[in-house]
Amino acid sequence: MKLQTLKEFNSIISNQKGVIVITDVANPTRIHLSSCTRLKEDYFFEKMIENNGKYGLYLWYESIELAKQSHPDSVNCKFCNA
Repeated sequence: MKLQTLKEFNSIISNQKGVIVITDVANPTRIHLSSCTRLKEDYFFEKMIENNGKYGLYLWYESIELAKQSHPDSVNCKFCNA
């Protein structure tokens, strides 16, 4: 599911369910646990609200397995080690 609003983003972060995949044109696609401290509202706002997802997306998946199936070339976050 593509996260499009701050409300959706904050709901996932506060519930700490599933994983968030961040795609980016300049960096590798990364998988983060929803509890990862690197998931910042400011970063989400810039990428998804200000830039309307033009340079990458925030995507939510129920599990790491589903995220990896959809993004086989993704890398794990160095901080939360998703």
